[in-house]
Amino acid sequence: MFKPNCMRLLSLVFSIFILFFIIGCSTEEGSGTNGEQSEDGVTQITYWHNWEVGPGGEEIQQSVAAFNESHPDIEVEPVYVAADGGDSVSSKLVTAVAGGNPPDVMLASRYGIAEYMDSLTLLNDLAERDGINQDIYYDWAWGESTFEGDILGLPYDGTSRALYYNKDHFEEAGLDPEDPPTTIEELEEAALQLTKQEDGRFTQYGLIPWLGEGWLYSWGWSFGGEFVDDSNQVTANNPKVVEALEWMTDFASEIGAENVLSFANSEGSEAQDPFISEQVSMVVQGNWIMEQIAEYNPDLNYGVSYIPTPTGDDFTTFLGGRALIIPKGVEGDRLEAAWEFVKWLSSTEEGQRFKEIKGEYSVIPEVNEELFGDIPNHQPFLDVLPNGKHRPVVLAGNMMWDELAKAPDLVLDGQGTPQEILDRINETINNAIDQEEARRE
Repeated sequence: MFKPNCMRLLSLVFSIFILFFIIGCSTEEGSGTNGEQSEDGVTQITYWHNWEVGPGGEEIQQSVAAFNESHPDIEVEPVYVAADGGDSVSSKLVTAVAGGNPPDVMLASRYGIAEYMDSLTLLNDLAERDGINQDIYYDWAWGESTFEGDILGLPYDGTSRALYYNKDHFEEAGLDPEDPPTTIEELEEAALQLTKQEDGRFTQYGLIPWLGEGWLYSWGWSFGGEFVDDSNQVTANNPKVVEALEWMTDFASEIGAENVLSFANSEGSEAQDPFISEQVSMVVQGNWIMEQIAEYNPDLNYGVSYIPTPTGDDFTTFLGGRALIIPKGVEGDRLEAAWEFVKWLSSTEEGQRFKEIKGEYSVIPEVNEELFGDIPNHQPFLDVLPNGKHRPVVLAGNMMWDELAKAPDLVLDGQGTPQEILDRINETINNAIDQEEARRE
């Protein structure tokens, strides 16, 4: 029979064995990353994205193949991950980081990444080491990828907005199809001329301000408003933003708020998009809609112009897009490989040329001129890209988006004046930011 001391020794040895077994399993699972180094010295990394098929999927596959070919010591594996909602996969990333098994690189919407920055590797040191800075990019691309001096990711692409108009509708209404409106007053006049009714029923709308990409962001910036101040405090009730919302809702009321709300709430997409199906003569839309027009109504005779402003100058555009991020826990050779991939896709002309496939804009000005400079309907977008605006990078960016999107409906539903609605929204957002800052302290 074993003596007590022997029993204690065996127990200690068994405990040490179990501990090493757990550590070994953790290491095999990646200890914070899916990537690994193969026997031949090639570092393998995973790349999460949510563009499975279509031009977006093709862009992912071609860009990864080109990188792998030009970097024989790194092998990137693209992995499709379904979005949580919109184009975000942030909750899946947070879960993966918490579980110790995130991807090495992820493609993410830029404006919301500050809200889960605790799950990211900050890129300041790597960027400084390799000379990656804002001088390479448009201001909106760099600005939306950073938060309070921290580089959360590198910008990947740009989506812009402009005024699309139906040239045939313009001719039928006696308007010059080569002279679209540039002021808000001209826009109103043209919209009323283009609106048609038969037997008390609207058969064609000249304009519904918030259809398509006519968000309060789009019009607020065109009216000269700002959504944050110099101290990064949210200013959704900025006087010019209030003025924009007043115009949007007053114009809708002029042609019948109930009819406009009913039509807007039944808005279709793709072939049923109201501009593509020629139910609406003018709309603020994104550059990507050109691809859908070519697919679903290739005979549509349309033009593209700047989003009108009160003065007919100082044109701007609302820019969105994605960033390439490296999750927390990616270390060593995999971190260097992930950074090399992110850097190549974001900051080199070679990596950015693949934007041509999906028709979205590069974050590097020189690349856009080369890819799209000779295509007429792209020119209004290219003209305003240097002056473009990005959504505020704040700790409640997703909430801010949701709240502002509801504002026109709330006003038309009689729940308050534009000033009252935006005052309430502003208070709600700033309170949420204060709570998140307190949680982080």
